[in-house]
Amino acid sequence: MASTFSSEWFDQARGLIAGVALSADASCRIQFDADGTRLGLIVEAGRVTRFALGDIADAELEMRLAGDDAERVFRRELVGDEAMRATTVIAQLADGVYTGLPAPGDLLGRPEFAGLPEIAEASLVVAYTFRRGPFGVVHHWFRFENGRPVEDGFGEPESANVRIEVEYRAIPLLRSGEKTILDVLEGGSIDGALGPMTMLAGLLEAPEFRAADLASGRQSFALATLGELWADEAWIAALDGLAAEAPRS
Repeated sequence: MASTFSSEWFDQARGLIAGVALSADASCRIQFDADGTRLGLIVEAGRVTRFALGDIADAELEMRLAGDDAERVFRRELVGDEAMRATTVIAQLADGVYTGLPAPGDLLGRPEFAGLPEIAEASLVVAYTFRRGPFGVVHHWFRFENGRPVEDGFGEPESANVRIEVEYRAIPLLRSGEKTILDVLEGGSIDGALGPMTMLAGLLEAPEFRAADLASGRQSFALATLGELWADEAWIAALDGLAAEAPRS
């Protein structure tokens, strides 16, 4: 039996994922690093064209995990929020290199937020649920204090003033400027009292917040494709089949 991430494992994987077909506009070039073991994943026009050991050219981002965490991710044992917390993303931005948690955990530290004005009593917690996120459903929360974002995290907050559920692809579509907040809420849901929802809309539309969105880069498009892959039945069946056959490292 082929051990996880061996050449034989990838040979088996490529046969099993031959039937994976995402939407025609789905694409990504992701470099994985599992404690020095390098894995490359390329999706083009909805098809997996490379899934193999080694480096890939022009990667949109690199995702680093500890070796045992990477194995658990590809065995579908480490999923959702826990997997996001275990992953470090490295991506080139216009103003430097980002190293940290995957989107939306990459936004809080953006320097654009320094220009946000303080707004007395504009304090709330917003909880997001992102369907079809990297490695499964993603929960993320943001806390605003006097109009400024001060804290965030993956998982469910103890309480929230506003709850939003959308596809993970809403993140890059909003950040790239291709869609508005109202656009990305189509097909999703928002729940909360009118006051906090109105307050949140104003905070998210502030020029400084939109500037932070736009400066965060386009690498979350690749993560959205990864999420769609992790939700695909043929991909799931392939990973489960490999996990059943491969001995643990």
